[in-house]
Amino acid sequence: MMKLGHVLFASLVFSLSHIDYVHGDSVNVLKFSPERDPSPRHEISSQTIFADSLDEDPMTSYLQRQKRKNGDWKSVTCDICVFITLQVQDWVSKSADVDFIIKEAIKICTVFKIEDARVCSMIVPLHQEEILYVVANLALNPNEACGIILGDTCGTPYFPGEMWNVTFPPTPKPTPKPPTPPKPSSPTLRFLHLTDIHIDFDYRQGASPECGEPLCCRVHDLFNDCIPDTLKAGKYGDNHQCDAPMSLVVSLFQHLSTIQDQFDYVIMTGDIPAHDVWNQTRTDQVSHLVVLDKLFNEYLPNKPVYSCIGNHESSPVNSYPPPTIPIQDIGWLYGALANSWGKWLPESAVKTVLQCGEFSFSPYPGLRIISINNNYCNKGNWWLLLNTTDPCNVLQWLIEELQKAEDGGEKVHMLLHIPPGEGTCLKAWSYNYYNIVNRYENTIVNQFYGHSHKDWFEMFYDNVNFKRPVGFGFIAPSITPGSDINPIYRIYTMDGNYTGSSYAVLDFNNFYLNLTEANLSGNPVWQFEYSPKKLYNMTGLYAVDWDNLIQRMEANDNLLQLFNLYKNNLYPLPPCVGQCRTDLLCELIEGRSYDPDLCNKHINV
Repeated sequence: MMKLGHVLFASLVFSLSHIDYVHGDSVNVLKFSPERDPSPRHEISSQTIFADSLDEDPMTSYLQRQKRKNGDWKSVTCDICVFITLQVQDWVSKSADVDFIIKEAIKICTVFKIEDARVCSMIVPLHQEEILYVVANLALNPNEACGIILGDTCGTPYFPGEMWNVTFPPTPKPTPKPPTPPKPSSPTLRFLHLTDIHIDFDYRQGASPECGEPLCCRVHDLFNDCIPDTLKAGKYGDNHQCDAPMSLVVSLFQHLSTIQDQFDYVIMTGDIPAHDVWNQTRTDQVSHLVVLDKLFNEYLPNKPVYSCIGNHESSPVNSYPPPTIPIQDIGWLYGALANSWGKWLPESAVKTVLQCGEFSFSPYPGLRIISINNNYCNKGNWWLLLNTTDPCNVLQWLIEELQKAEDGGEKVHMLLHIPPGEGTCLKAWSYNYYNIVNRYENTIVNQFYGHSHKDWFEMFYDNVNFKRPVGFGFIAPSITPGSDINPIYRIYTMDGNYTGSSYAVLDFNNFYLNLTEANLSGNPVWQFEYSPKKLYNMTGLYAVDWDNLIQRMEANDNLLQLFNLYKNNLYPLPPCVGQCRTDLLCELIEGRSYDPDLCNKHINV
């Protein structure tokens, strides 16, 4: 996740999540300060718009937590959003020349200092087709569109497409069965989890890690020789705004090849390309898939790899038009995924990859892996402004697959890229997914996500009293160093392949690379980080155990600080107290987005 990942729609509306101003200050429009001021003020109309115009209510508190959690969110008022949307619609309705619209969009992107002029000049043309089609066909009024983009605090008028419901089969829900730990002598399986690799082909050792753009340490960020090496990007990566160099990725795969007897298969939960989203073509994106394929083939040739798709796989980023968009075809990407994933999947699964970027497959008797494309819940996917109702029928298809699994006595592992409780996941989609997890709580034994780059989890509770834990999702840390984190991979141990197996994860081990040491020594050493059962003194890794951990963290500050350290991939941070403490506990509880009451039901917010 990075700043530009949320900037699309029109680069006028690109600015929606990236206009800077100070809380409590007034913001004026159309007269722009030429210098970047610590307290910039932009005139937008004759009226004055106030940044802190929202009442303090539970939803406001929820959105503020989301903004703090996602550093790419800025405080944007609905008034600004509506103003920009109206401006774009006006140009389109008057059939303004495309070159004029793009030129003006670049100007606003630059003047509002969303990014520097170079990035603005490249990202706007990249998204022009999406911009113009969505604006020309938008059935929502600006308030409704901004409500989807910014959340319910916009006071968005109700419109029928906002909330919708999937249809469940008439089969009654079986009585919930608490998980039973396997006998100590039962066989086990182990699998590797990789996520958010973000390979940067243009990474350059010696480049500047603080270049003023969304992604640094790149070929055009090179320093002169007078700068000390300690201020330059290292050989194996950097903890600033930089992605994973090939040297880091190759070192990982070389290491994995030496321990491949420690896992039976691999899951990969998305985001292979780098964050240079202003300069990516379809060919670029496919080349990242091909390179990763070659690495698996060379270093782990006999290990099946089961993946889900990330928001960065597409070009433009986040752009996943559903089949209902007649002028768009995402087949170029789904076809590349089918080529990459198809070697480990049957023909029936490859067919659904080609349709919506998803699959359902049983690698062992009694276990089913279901990979779904939840870019169709991503609010950064502006195509969804045209229709948010179960795009590509992903959730309805998921229900059908889960019902088959339930009927056949199978246990299911879910692969998703975006944690469904995050504020980037649209409310209706998230609520429906939450209900699906509730309905099939006996069938879905584990869920695996990426996207966050951090190490945490997300809870699901019963949807009646919201007290009984019914499921959870592992949110795995990233390979890319990104911002202030170390690269990490994970190996799970689960109940094994035998009749009656629960196929539930019993424990996992994280392994990390100390980037500072690797760059200083020139010798990357991947080393053991922790096991949650040992570190947090957990009896198991079932939903009830993670819920118990949350309760213990609320009562024990030392435990909470320990969790926060490992959540941030061993990067040293100040103590997590006050609002940080509340945010940390709430984000673990909030397994569905835009529900401000979930956290209040469990802790004193």
